[in-house]
Amino acid sequence: MIVENAYFILRWASLLTLSVTIFACLFRAVLGPRFTDRVVSVNIICTKAIVMISIVSFILGDSSLIDIAIVYAMISFLAIIVLSKCYLHRKRISPVHIDSAASPVGKSVGDSADR
Repeated sequence: MIVENAYFILRWASLLTLSVTIFACLFRAVLGPRFTDRVVSVNIICTKAIVMISIVSFILGDSSLIDIAIVYAMISFLAIIVLSKCYLHRKRISPVHIDSAASPVGKSVGDSADR
């Protein structure tokens, strides 16, 4: 009886902890300075949502929720792949060109062009 209550509390505490950390990842996704920070935090949010669906499935004893979690995992994986492809495609279209004459790389201190 005591063990069952401990497991009950552990399941609900894990759901609460996952919910709090999802909000922390959501905060990182919104304020992340780089695109990679946003992609990783969205991926973590999806993974935690899959774990939460699995825990709820175990609590309710409904195995059909596991099928939903598997489909959600596949959709999450495909979404991350598409986001990465779009990011790489965007980087190839608009590369940053550095003018070699304005660049200090390759010039020595006593170069005649500086005088």
